Amino acid sequence: MAYLPSAHGGIRNWPNTGMNRLYRDGDRAVRDLAVDRSGVMTRVRDPELATIVSFTAAEYKASIAGLSIVTGRCQILMGGVGTDIYEVALEDSFCAVTVQRPDEPLIVPDATRDPRFATLRTVTGQPSVRFYAGVPVLDRNGFALGALCIADRTPRTEAFDPTMLLIRAHEIERLIRS
Repeated sequence: MAYLPSAHGGIRNWPNTGMNRLYRDGDRAVRDLAVDRSGVMTRVRDPELATIVSFTAAEYKASIAGLSIVTGRCQILMGGVGTDIYEVALEDSFCAVTVQRPDEPLIVPDATRDPRFATLRTVTGQPSVRFYAGVPVLDRNGFALGALCIADRTPRTEAFDPTMLLIRAHEIERLIRS
């Protein structure tokens, strides 16, 4: 089960979201329009964004980190550490679930024990994700364009503090909006 810190400092369950029904037909066009209007796709492999992703990986001692943009058809990795994957199908994307809640981080301590993620190709195959933590990256209007995330090939059972992940996501938002 994935856990999320609540506003009151406790933990509450992340709602079980249907992975195969991630978007209704009209949502794909809305998502693509928001991504196009943001101009974020002109920043693929941007050195400033890559530096933020690298710092995030180092801060959390994570083997994998990335900035993903979720379009209506796939997840595109704008910059990453520990993986050479560039594009992920929505059906195999943790970040596609993260963007569904623009005001909340998604923390998955062990993906193999979470029924929403256990069968994803990113879990059963390469890069063998076990732990995932992601926070939405928002445009000027508060629309979640994608997520800044970290992942590991081993589960993390200790408490996870997403504070630095949130701070780094806000840095990315400022760069994207400039």
